[in-house]
Amino acid sequence: MNLIRRLFSPAQPVPVELRRNFLHLYLDIAWWGLLNGSILVFLGVYASRLGASTFQLGLLTASPALMNLLFTFPAGGLLERKPVARVTRWSALAMRIFYLLLIPLPVLLPPGTQVWVILAITLLMNIPGTLIAIAFNAFFAEAVPPEWRGQVAGVRNALFSITTMITALAVGVILDRMPFATGYQIVFAIGAVGAMMSALHLWLVRLPEKPAAVEPQTNGVKNELRSAEKAPLKALRLQSLRLDVLRGAFGRLLVLIFVYQLGGYLIGPVVPKYQVNVLQLSDVTISQASALFWVAHFVGSLQSRRLSQRLGFQRLTGWGLIIVTLTLVMFTYSFQPWIYLAHSLIGGIGWAWIAGGLINFVLERIPADDRPSHLAWFNLINNAAALLCGLLVPLIASWIGMAATLLLAAALRLVVGVSLCLRRPIKRPRLGLAQE
Repeated sequence: MNLIRRLFSPAQPVPVELRRNFLHLYLDIAWWGLLNGSILVFLGVYASRLGASTFQLGLLTASPALMNLLFTFPAGGLLERKPVARVTRWSALAMRIFYLLLIPLPVLLPPGTQVWVILAITLLMNIPGTLIAIAFNAFFAEAVPPEWRGQVAGVRNALFSITTMITALAVGVILDRMPFATGYQIVFAIGAVGAMMSALHLWLVRLPEKPAAVEPQTNGVKNELRSAEKAPLKALRLQSLRLDVLRGAFGRLLVLIFVYQLGGYLIGPVVPKYQVNVLQLSDVTISQASALFWVAHFVGSLQSRRLSQRLGFQRLTGWGLIIVTLTLVMFTYSFQPWIYLAHSLIGGIGWAWIAGGLINFVLERIPADDRPSHLAWFNLINNAAALLCGLLVPLIASWIGMAATLLLAAALRLVVGVSLCLRRPIKRPRLGLAQE
């Protein structure tokens, strides 16, 4: 309770000139929780209930990665030429408008056609989605001074978990009590409202004309801070993909990251169909599990910083992976609803530890004067794994079966988790910016 109280009640009062922006950033993520607890949780389930094949679910999983690979580098160039605020606002609006198109689908088109329309909508929305995913980091950095970023990010994570949990529970009740088509229309409407309201609050954030003031520092430190903040944008340049980065320890680390991502994305095309056709879970059970996941994720997030100080980011990530390996095995054999609910509850903690540890663990191994090239390869590896799994998993699942595919993903996660726990952590002071 003390952690929660500290999270929402900062030790120092928020400066008056920052309160308006902080409020809109909080409301942005709170409304996004409505989208996450409705459309993002249930779109794959809805497609599975319409009879979508594993191949179609694979395309649904792969389309964001495909758009990221195609448009990430052009997006980086655009962000260097155009104001960050303008790119963020218009790309957010363009992406979120697509969610409105889902509302009439359940009564407008036959089931088979609906699946292909959902795939088309997902593919197209991820073009502006790539822009907003990249631009928001720079937008956030300009809107929130460095000394407040940890506080604001923590509150945003908490609000996201809370609104997602409440929405998921409400959606389960709606789908249980309403006819199939009407219920999903309401769910899509809830998500679309959340998406549009989130975009509205991004428009209402006003960036300062000059960078937010920081404590007086030497010019060298100031330059280092600016360089660190610009590293993600520089990493989007095509020339950042230098082959020499792959030599040595960081190349071996990328192999581990790639295997981890394979273990994560392998299950994407399989889980919705497995839930519906094999486990035969109801929408109510799925919504309850989603709510439990976000409760546990919130609690796990509150403990991540303390655990990272004890274990280090590397081993925190490793133990998180071992936990989600266990929960994936539990999911595979969730033929009783209570097993499925328990897997979500425990999994929320594991994923919170991974979220708190992975990127910081990676940043610890990137030289401070060469972040762009290293981050470029890190981004490429993540998107390549997502695209590869989306396209190949349908073939793998048809060959060895859905349950065996899930267990294969669990094995990959376990290999990486154990490797991270057994490897000796590096002795390097952690950078403040990496922990935010």
